[in-house]
Amino acid sequence: MFSKKNKIAPKISIPLSADILVTNAANKFNSNFKIVTGETLHIERSNSLNKNYNYILLRVNPTQKEDFCIYKKDQNITIQGTTSQNLEYAIEDFFKRYTNLNFEAIKGNIEEYSIADTIEIPEQFSECSSPIFEYREPYYSSNFDSNFRAWNKTNFLELEWGIWGHNLNKVVKDIDVPESIYAKVGNKRVKDQYCFTSDSLFKHVNEKVKLTYNSDHALNKYMILPNDNDIVCTCGTCKAAGNTNTDAAPAVFTFLNKLAKDNRNLSFFTAAYITVKNIPRFKAESNTGIFYSTIDIQKGIAIENSKYFKEFQEDIVKWRKYVNNVYIWDYTVNFDNYFDIYPIIKVTQQNLKLYNKLGVNGVFLHGSEYDYSTFQELKATLFAKLLWNPNINVDQEINDYFHTRFSTKLADVLTNYYTFIENSFYTNKKELSIYSGINKTVKKYLDPKVFFEFYNEFDTHTQQNKFDKDYLKIATGLTFLKLEIMRDYGFGSYGFGTLNEDNEIIVKNEAAVLLDHLSAYSKAATLKTYNERNYKIDDYINSWRKTIFKYHKRKHYFYKKDFEVISKLDEDYQNTKILNDGAFGLKDYNTNWHISSIDNLVLKIKKEDISKSKKITFSFLQDIKHKIYYPSSIEILDADFKIIKRIKLKTDTTILDTKEVSIDLPSEFDNKQLSDSFIIKVIKPIIAGKNALACDEIIFN
Repeated sequence: MFSKKNKIAPKISIPLSADILVTNAANKFNSNFKIVTGETLHIERSNSLNKNYNYILLRVNPTQKEDFCIYKKDQNITIQGTTSQNLEYAIEDFFKRYTNLNFEAIKGNIEEYSIADTIEIPEQFSECSSPIFEYREPYYSSNFDSNFRAWNKTNFLELEWGIWGHNLNKVVKDIDVPESIYAKVGNKRVKDQYCFTSDSLFKHVNEKVKLTYNSDHALNKYMILPNDNDIVCTCGTCKAAGNTNTDAAPAVFTFLNKLAKDNRNLSFFTAAYITVKNIPRFKAESNTGIFYSTIDIQKGIAIENSKYFKEFQEDIVKWRKYVNNVYIWDYTVNFDNYFDIYPIIKVTQQNLKLYNKLGVNGVFLHGSEYDYSTFQELKATLFAKLLWNPNINVDQEINDYFHTRFSTKLADVLTNYYTFIENSFYTNKKELSIYSGINKTVKKYLDPKVFFEFYNEFDTHTQQNKFDKDYLKIATGLTFLKLEIMRDYGFGSYGFGTLNEDNEIIVKNEAAVLLDHLSAYSKAATLKTYNERNYKIDDYINSWRKTIFKYHKRKHYFYKKDFEVISKLDEDYQNTKILNDGAFGLKDYNTNWHISSIDNLVLKIKKEDISKSKKITFSFLQDIKHKIYYPSSIEILDADFKIIKRIKLKTDTTILDTKEVSIDLPSEFDNKQLSDSFIIKVIKPIIAGKNALACDEIIFN
């Protein structure tokens, strides 16, 4: 096809009538060709071919069966797609098959890229391809790059959806609308939800749809969701449509159908979520669809192997009978900790095979969005491949990815470890929610011994990769994870400290070193947050430093001593050993905090176990978003529940923070002495509605 020495090179042929998109595709071919060979090809715009030349024919053929085809029967090569987008996918596929081009070269990440003097291709070939799913989006920042999308054949919501998510508020914003657009509950209009049989709401949304589509014809999909709550409109027209107090689906699909009839060339979706769960009794228009969210069933286990399978299968089957388009909204990260590797690729592979079998035709894989999550480039790349073809060899793809991106030795280290945790995650039947603390992560796949050994080996490559931003991002995530494991383990081999024979906490030097590394790596990689709530890495580091500064040389007479809890425990918080295991909590409620929502926290303690201590030090969390509040008071009582000592805490309106509270123990000089067994009572504040108390380490010192 090409020889620099023999001066052999084809021309690129595009039709005389080629639009800007086909022209862009030709330029894309040339751009790739230049990376591979250092040369560019002549682009010829014509409807006829000169027999004296060889050509690369770039064509759009909407009538062909497959999304794209690449073939050579005579002297010319034809690259053809059903759309200009599929033509671009075909071009990238051609370079993957017949040249040494890879995505790292396109990004410019390979310093010494080997220019090819020759490109050899088979005498004849014919390759065609179509994806398993028509809509394919791994929602990571990697996918925001147009080069990534072209190379990996993915969709991007910003370029296709005129309305996305719970955004009807933006449609009616700054418009003088009547109250009738809002849901009627009883005799009142409630602005937290919409009335989907409202003519005014339809008028404004329909106008917005037409305006948006006319401004950009690529924006041909629209998501119409009720607001994110369980409010349902029960006005006369909504009830007539079929609404009940808990089911808004009839009115929502009435609304979708009206939009669909008036905009036949567009697609309108809602989500099977909260109040839209049941199938309406009337027919849905052909250009409507449903997003089915797996938020309640994504637990890090393939759905077919979980207790949710039967209900999920029944739901998808019924929605497939009702609408032509069923898309899955799936989840692929731990939203409480983006640095949790959450190696869910093989689980997702099995789920994608199931979705395909059930007739699903689109999948949105919710990742870490605009923020970084550990190994996100790998995950986004493999998810893109799986969305096109779920039958690829994941182990081989992991190996290929790392060996394309890093030096052989580092790639071997990364491949071995990532493959190991992928298999551990896939085979372990323990659930790991998409909102989970490090303790559950460790039980699922993150064996501390294996991880610490891997981390030490990975760390030996830091010096030679200190200017590689991708490496530094991975280093940030892994260092954060190691600190989390140490925080969760408390004292011992994998903990942040030890307890000496004088009952003093001794913080390991390694903790301070890792905190320094985390600070340096995150700044060099320009990473600032580590979860969905935008918790700051700097705050995490400062909280660690403050805690270990206070802990170092502090005595802990109560460490792992037996005690009795005589208050009622929440179903999910039965483990009371967390209250004196040496581990400490920060601002994330799901790591090392004991939550009490149904009762105060009341402990019975033996005096002989803490006889040398002079005070009790408590740690508490306040997280108002999650209805967790500081206690109102703490009491020390004798065995007959008579108060010996009591302190009242001032009301604090801080939205999210932790605090230590100390109370001096009665000494031999006090009138009221501690009994042989005494009671500690931590009392929740009196707040209307559901509220909880979060207590961490209780230290007698």
